[in-house]
Amino acid sequence: MTDLRKPENLVDLERYSLSRPGTPSYEDLVEKVRASLSEEGLASLPGFLRPDAVELMAFEAEALAPLAYPGPTEATPYFFNYDVGGDVEADHPTRRRGRRALSQVAYDLIPTESALHRLYHWPLLPAFLAHVFGHEMLYRTADAYQSLNISVMDEGGCQQWHFDRSRFVTTLLLQAPESGGEFEYVPNLREDANEHFERVKAVLDGAVGGLRRIAIEPGTLNLFKGHYSMHRVTEVRGSRRHLQTILAYSPEPNVQGSLKSSILHYGPRVAVREGMSPSQIRALLADNRATAS
Repeated sequence: MTDLRKPENLVDLERYSLSRPGTPSYEDLVEKVRASLSEEGLASLPGFLRPDAVELMAFEAEALAPLAYPGPTEATPYFFNYDVGGDVEADHPTRRRGRRALSQVAYDLIPTESALHRLYHWPLLPAFLAHVFGHEMLYRTADAYQSLNISVMDEGGCQQWHFDRSRFVTTLLLQAPESGGEFEYVPNLREDANEHFERVKAVLDGAVGGLRRIAIEPGTLNLFKGHYSMHRVTEVRGSRRHLQTILAYSPEPNVQGSLKSSILHYGPRVAVREGMSPSQIRALLADNRATAS
């Protein structure tokens, strides 16, 4: 029996040669992933996890699902990461709210002995990602809540059109629903020097040119340039949950996320844990509700 306590046994290393850097198969994999990211804004590695690892991680995620916090039920494509001021029209993309129905388990609630935690701390994964994205090294982020999470969507769950704050995002699908829960995105919709609000508004209005739609299989590793490509998850249908994890890495060490964002997505317990007073917590929660919507 395979020892799944070892992170290297969670990944199909015959198919994906992360343990053999410098070899032709490793370099070929890196180039294929880079090409897909350049052309499509996304690279999928189906079967990245071994089937027994997928089963174990889905079981662990189901056990942790009751700890997931629902967060905001509506949000703009930018949450509070972009503000053009109060003088824009009501239907400006920074004011447009979309339905969000998902819960998230924060990093501090994921046991260190879990397979997911061990995979996140496996050095070969960020080393591979660093090669792909052209960095000398990638580091696990140092945030107590945002570094690693599990996204839980029950029937009716979905995620609104949005952009990510990070330049790239690494996700693993652990369990697919019976139907729905498809990942949709429009690649390269914004640029560093131009938000292209007119393009964003067109997508929000239903004029979705260049739409990509992916029905991801459990065990697939996805690398995605979500800061530039607007994306969403369609409504989940059926009794089986949609379970996905996000693994956060950064080219800089000791990166911390926003406490405001952590409280919004993981609940008031974060503020209590951080030693905030009741009045501070009430004020921040009120501010979160206003800025998320």
